Amino acid sequence: MRRTLLSFILNLCLTSIAMTAWSQNLMLSQEEPEDEIAVVGYFSKNDTMTYRQTHNKYKVQGNDTTASESYVEEFMIVVTDSTSDGYKMKYIPLSFTLHDADTVTSLMTKAMSQLMQSVECEFTTDEMGLLKSITNWREIRDQLKKGVKATCDTLYTTIPDLDSIMPRKSLENILLLQVSTEEGIRDSFEELEDLFGLHGYTFKPGVKEEDTEEEGYPQHITTSIGYTPIENEQEDFDGDYAISMQTTTTIPVEDVMDLGFGVLSMIMSDMANDSLEAVRDQIVDSLKIAKPNGAELIAKEYYGFFLNGWPKEYYSEEKVDLGFVQNIETRYIEWISRNWHFYIHDDESTENKDI
Repeated sequence: MRRTLLSFILNLCLTSIAMTAWSQNLMLSQEEPEDEIAVVGYFSKNDTMTYRQTHNKYKVQGNDTTASESYVEEFMIVVTDSTSDGYKMKYIPLSFTLHDADTVTSLMTKAMSQLMQSVECEFTTDEMGLLKSITNWREIRDQLKKGVKATCDTLYTTIPDLDSIMPRKSLENILLLQVSTEEGIRDSFEELEDLFGLHGYTFKPGVKEEDTEEEGYPQHITTSIGYTPIENEQEDFDGDYAISMQTTTTIPVEDVMDLGFGVLSMIMSDMANDSLEAVRDQIVDSLKIAKPNGAELIAKEYYGFFLNGWPKEYYSEEKVDLGFVQNIETRYIEWISRNWHFYIHDDESTENKDI
């Protein structure tokens, strides 16, 4: 149990480092004065896009690969209003299917998702299409608070010994804190940031290699930006474009453990904390043998856009390589149907991406 929780928390802590480097690199791209690709949304009232998101978590240990979580969800984005200041939009959940539900994180995901299927998220963007705010975040917060209780009920009923390791009150308070603000609610709808987080930025086409230590750790960043070919005349347009990036961060062994155990020690029981240091030492010794130069965090992201700025697809892959084990998480968002102001076509099958 401790190893599972540690892996989960390490992934959260470590991934934030690479994601910060990614966003910083994008900010610098805004200032390029030469020929650029601008991410601008040309949306109209009543435009709709339907997306499918596939999410997987798995562990690779030697020759064994074990899935810890897998789900597929579909949702719709609707433009409810278009003004001179930007757009009003609505996120509507359509379906959610959880394929693996035998781990702690899967149980948490299942409990929260069942509640959130009835919650619609209303949000705004600026005139370029950049995500600005979630207007009904207080309503969503109240729903999520109920979800936190339901999640903890499920966890502590399914795993009777969990309370002796992690007091329910401690976990519940941390989860409640995460959903008590608009920022926390935005984090809960990370697909909105993935789809509408780059609008308003401009990028210079081409491939760029960069080595930096802006986050305090050695990082190698590869960025590729350009127009995409027309692979299907029914789906693609001349002028569609994509932005992709890979960041490899090397983190010293001691820092890896401090990042994870610092958070873990806040929620473990006193009894569990007494033995936490011994567990930490064992893992540090294993890391020093398997990855003497430090753990590697490899983060990949791909953003595809139609020429009118509607998000086409998004892919992310986050791999924490500890040497003796690799924890990998992937998310893929793809469009499955669209209904734009000038392009309207009805079809019963969501497998066919129709204009």
